[in-house]
Amino acid sequence: MNIFLFVTIVVTILTTFVVLYSYTLQFFSLSKKGKEWRERIQQDVLVGLAIIFLTMISGFLWTIYFYLILIN
Repeated sequence: MNIFLFVTIVVTILTTFVVLYSYTLQFFSLSKKGKEWRERIQQDVLVGLAIIFLTMISGFLWTIYFYLILIN
């Protein structure tokens, strides 16, 4: 159970990091080359999808964790 709690906390921290990264994403591409790279790999879309899926996984993990705590 402690390992599951650790994994849940790590996923939550990773989600928080990605949200903070998406907030500062506009500051990284001030140069012309940075903007070209960002548009070529569609970085905004990838970060948005990462936020959606990491938040969803984090929510499911916390729900399962608290469900197991309440049942036992």
